[in-house]
Amino acid sequence: MLETGKISALQIGMLIYPVVMSTAMLSGPSLMAQQAQNDLWLSPLWASLGGFFSVWIAIQLNKRFPGMSIIELAREITGKAPAAVLGFLYLYVLLQANAVIVREYADFIAYFLQETPLVLIMGALILVCSLAVKGGIEVMGRTAQVFFPAFILPLLMMIGLVFPALDPGNLLPILDKGLLPSVKGAYIPLGWFSEMFLISYLLPSLSDRKYAATSAFFAVVGAMLTMVIVNMVTLFLMGDALDNVLFPIMDTARYVNVADFFENMDSAVMAVWVIGVYVKVSMFYYATVLGTAQWLNLTSYQPLILPVGMLILLFCFWGVPSVYIVKEAAAVAIPALFVLFFCFIPAGLLLWAIVRGKRNRTEEAESG
Repeated sequence: MLETGKISALQIGMLIYPVVMSTAMLSGPSLMAQQAQNDLWLSPLWASLGGFFSVWIAIQLNKRFPGMSIIELAREITGKAPAAVLGFLYLYVLLQANAVIVREYADFIAYFLQETPLVLIMGALILVCSLAVKGGIEVMGRTAQVFFPAFILPLLMMIGLVFPALDPGNLLPILDKGLLPSVKGAYIPLGWFSEMFLISYLLPSLSDRKYAATSAFFAVVGAMLTMVIVNMVTLFLMGDALDNVLFPIMDTARYVNVADFFENMDSAVMAVWVIGVYVKVSMFYYATVLGTAQWLNLTSYQPLILPVGMLILLFCFWGVPSVYIVKEAAAVAIPALFVLFFCFIPAGLLLWAIVRGKRNRTEEAESG
């Protein structure tokens, strides 16, 4: 087993929640509003079904193949040759998705640090995340646990401070054009919720397996409720103009003004987002490095950390050469890829394993 560290079920929830919310928090409300208009608060409800499904699939596969990630169990189910092709595709998707996340982070930070080269911003993030990955799953779990309150509390504080300015009338009329707009608005967050399948890389290191499903499902519910609340707050504050605002949550933070003394919480929101991106990039980084070591049948993933980090940095320019490509990828290609690789393909593997009666040989020996 490549990873000998252990994490708790609570830490899994605290790791996977920022993975979803770090991307959804900034631009999510405006992206959903473009399709769902004032019914955007419903879109996370439909999208969360994909999160529940991906978590359920990951847990069922882990029960059938304990101690194995998607890279290893594919070899047990499909054989070496098909699993090698499938594993390569999974690693490529993880690598490319991480590059898009890092590039999106760098383009956003560049609005505030306009004289700083993008490569320096991206390199600093990748370096910090590589140190977390080098420390292993225990370091990542403890870091996420420490940062979790700092990820939640500023957001709650901001919502409380703008609460008097909210206009619930912007919610009306409800379902004026039926359910279809809110379903269309669920396409992009469906990709975010599909990322919950990354727990399949964490479950083999879980110390208290019986609480895995509870923690993971609570993370899905927490992400869904947070999206609904953020969508409603920004809608109540901005109304019909929401779909034209690039970063609604930042504009909401700038609206905070208490006695002309406590104002402009955008720096706090940016700090929250940086924490979330750090956890998300570390999680994708870890999955890529661990999966590559398993795909190559190595005895350790440590030697791969630096080369994979350099590949991520290279892909930030090669795969996403401009901010417009980043937006297009985040809105169209990435959700489709995540749903395919984190929902449909794992579901197909589970179904094939059930039909063929495939199980982990160790589990079969213990049950026999």
